Amino acid sequence: YSPGDTTVFLASGTYGEYVRVKEGRCALVPTESTATPTELSALRISALTALVALQRTCPVTSDDTVLITACCGGTGHFAVQVAKAAGSIVIGTVGSTTKVGYATDLGVDRVIDLSKEELGDVLKKEYPQGIDIVYDGVGGPLLGAAFENLNEGGRILVVGSISQYPHNQKEEVRPHNIEGLGDIMDIFRSGQTVELEKSKKIIGNIWGDIFRSADMGVYRDRVFELNSKGKLQVLLDPEKVFVGIESVCDAVDHMLSRNSIGKVCVQMSDK
Repeated sequence: YSPGDTTVFLASGTYGEYVRVKEGRCALVPTESTATPTELSALRISALTALVALQRTCPVTSDDTVLITACCGGTGHFAVQVAKAAGSIVIGTVGSTTKVGYATDLGVDRVIDLSKEELGDVLKKEYPQGIDIVYDGVGGPLLGAAFENLNEGGRILVVGSISQYPHNQKEEVRPHNIEGLGDIMDIFRSGQTVELEKSKKIIGNIWGDIFRSADMGVYRDRVFELNSKGKLQVLLDPEKVFVGIESVCDAVDHMLSRNSIGKVCVQMSDK
């Protein structure tokens, strides 16, 4: 690297205004990029997750019908764009009417507003042919409904399970009710792949073997290139801006509130 280059890194020390980082931990941002530091952070983490999951681990095609839960979330909004770029039919869930417009703008073909509709009912009525791929970060009953409407040989990519996280009240945590499947968080943490009836698969490790290959740099660079060309946009929460280390806890609370839109980020300094 040369003085003046813009790089993005993923390592400890990100809560500091300045940090010393090994060269190998950095990724060079294209000179033509106009992305802000906040947008670059979102691309490096959440966009890369979606790109690897839907182009490498479970490549989507124009023949696929793809369901993305929390499609206006931090990684969900990137998954929508990756799937649409591949020509897939994209169904996306949102938790409130406020988010419907954002999902539509992202290109979602059918937005399911869970404050007014039941996922299972919509899928059975409007998509009787079934779903091929699911990109799920919610878990619980949504995961169950997705599995019930999954095609033979279909795959569910687990990128989280926010409905099961410890911040939820005990009475709010509802099971997925998928026969033969244990705690989804155990599957997610251990990175298991579980095959169930009709060759349906639950994939807990969306990264596959990429960390043991030379592909990580390829996909990381592709994320920045797509963004620079306007083919992968970043949706940042339009209502909440968090600045300084003292705002970190508030940012996490906002993210877990299910009211956030897009990626929630903390800017360490306003300089």
